[in-house]
Amino acid sequence: MATQQSGEIIRRLLDEGFEFVVLGGVAAIAHGASTFTQDLDVAAPFTAENFQRLLRALDGLNPRFRIASGVRPVRETAETLATWRNLYLACDLGALDVLGEHPGGRTYDEIASRSVTARIFGHDCQLISIEDLIHVKESLGREKDRQVAHELRVIRAARERGAD
Repeated sequence: MATQQSGEIIRRLLDEGFEFVVLGGVAAIAHGASTFTQDLDVAAPFTAENFQRLLRALDGLNPRFRIASGVRPVRETAETLATWRNLYLACDLGALDVLGEHPGGRTYDEIASRSVTARIFGHDCQLISIEDLIHVKESLGREKDRQVAHELRVIRAARERGAD
């Protein structure tokens, strides 16, 4: 797989107007956690219009499915992709997971309505709130996610103390 270049993926998504909120390890790092990640996870509305923007952003980057559909090029239309639940993609810039179903049962609209604008890799974009990210990490049930959730709770508490 290509060296992960999440900042360049984010730039391309923003340049094409793709609607998304950054989740996962990149979001945890942006909130101050010391975790490591090998992909970019985003929540997005699964609409044909939004996926047309996604396909334009990935144009020329050899997008391919990397999990459920087997490693094969993405040839589906934006309309078809919009009917799926999640997309696990690889491209020449690394891995991109586009989630329509979200751990913890929150909808895209709920996550987006509580998201914050943050500067990530030099680009202003929407970032899952620390509260929602803690909820997601705890709901995943994996030890590595519980550790990140704990670290995020410590960061949140320190921020709250600093605000007093």
